[in-house]
Amino acid sequence: MTASSDVPVLIVGAGPTGLTAALELTRLGVAVRIVDRAAEPSPESRALAVQARTLELLRVRGVGDEMVSLGNRAHSAALHAGGGKIARIELSRMPSEFNYILMLAQSETERILTEHLSRQGVKVERGVEVTAVNSHRDHADVTVRSGKGTTDTVRAHYVIAADGPHSTLRKATDLGFPGRTLPHAYVLADLYIDGDIAEDQVSIFLAANGFVAVFPMGEGRFRLMATDPDGVVDSNGDPIIAIQKLFDRVVHIPVRLHSLNWTSRFRINSRHMTVLRSGRVFFGGDAAHVHSPAGGQGMNLGIQDMINLSWKLAMVMDGRAKPELLDTYSSERIPVIKKLVRFTELGTRIFNSTNPVVHQVRIRMAPRALSHDRVQNAAAAMFGQMSAGYRGDAFTADAGGAQGLRAGDRVPDANGMYDALDLGALTLFTDDEQIVDLARGWAGVVTVRRGTRPGGWMVVRPDGYLGAAGGSGDAPALDRWLNRWFVRPR
Repeated sequence: MTASSDVPVLIVGAGPTGLTAALELTRLGVAVRIVDRAAEPSPESRALAVQARTLELLRVRGVGDEMVSLGNRAHSAALHAGGGKIARIELSRMPSEFNYILMLAQSETERILTEHLSRQGVKVERGVEVTAVNSHRDHADVTVRSGKGTTDTVRAHYVIAADGPHSTLRKATDLGFPGRTLPHAYVLADLYIDGDIAEDQVSIFLAANGFVAVFPMGEGRFRLMATDPDGVVDSNGDPIIAIQKLFDRVVHIPVRLHSLNWTSRFRINSRHMTVLRSGRVFFGGDAAHVHSPAGGQGMNLGIQDMINLSWKLAMVMDGRAKPELLDTYSSERIPVIKKLVRFTELGTRIFNSTNPVVHQVRIRMAPRALSHDRVQNAAAAMFGQMSAGYRGDAFTADAGGAQGLRAGDRVPDANGMYDALDLGALTLFTDDEQIVDLARGWAGVVTVRRGTRPGGWMVVRPDGYLGAAGGSGDAPALDRWLNRWFVRPR
């Protein structure tokens, strides 16, 4: 039996990426339908790290505080080799109140997002699989099949593909997923450790015959990642014994591993799409990019994909922004994705190498490099995704700068800045009466906050990045920028 239904936005996939899209769009007044192929949410911890930039954006959206209250904080990342600690990355240097990595199981992140979405009146439809999509000029037709075998043709104004690395929608649109599979085999495991392993830092152990990283989840529970080039962990035998063997041959600290909750053996794929849009279909999260789990970046990248896309989509759909604004989702996010995939691949190749020459170089160079403040600051900002920005995009071209920032840069969440943002429109900070007068003609597109920007003006986007800025008397520049991307109210 085939039915037909219409929806403004269909979201495919109910992991952190899809849930964030549903939460944001619903909050912005856009009706959505969110479906997922799995009959039940996954109980596995999977993606573990929640980074500072993600927490900054989720806090003002009413989600971050709950995550922080439940997670475990890692304030540094320590490098060990040759029986001792050789260097440390000081995550407390991040320019954020969330100057740590929050360790929280993905299952918990998904539960929190799902509960918030439910309070906004949206329920995830589970056991629903997408089988085909056809994008047209003004809509997309998506065929979905329920677990009961019935099919439904959904006519959506837009579709968000958050359906994971094996994305049906990506394959259906034939956009490709270029990249490579890295050579080493790896093991992930969630287990308990009895022994002297710090619970407030990420511990990374380097040896000529392997690599082990230990991420603290709190109360004696850890996520372990290790190279397994010899296939020590396989489908035969007791996995905890094999994982203990991998651990002991790299780590100098005597411990006992026990109470294994979950384990996976895998190879790392390092891939990303080159464009995030096909007609009416947008891609994000693992459907658009996959890479090494080292550094805990992937889930955060997907969440931030959707926070970038959602406000633009909402403003275009209600007529406040021009359709061209939607093209900036791909043009802004692809450079960020490309840089992160390249960085995690390089880091994985260096830190996980079993080449003895590479091992000697890394244990000599890491302490020297991390003895410099500049390197420490850059490393901390990279981990927290604080340094990602959108300079050089068409949306930021000729848009000016202010207070040491350029258009496209992250605006620091200082002195209540993010609490003052209109999360559904542009926020204009100014005391310039000429600029305020101009903004009155852009009601609904621009919200004015006075008393915060003497001598000039700055426009901050709902995702916390600088949209445009200028000095006193620059009203024509602001008007030109707004007219380029947005629709003046009649």
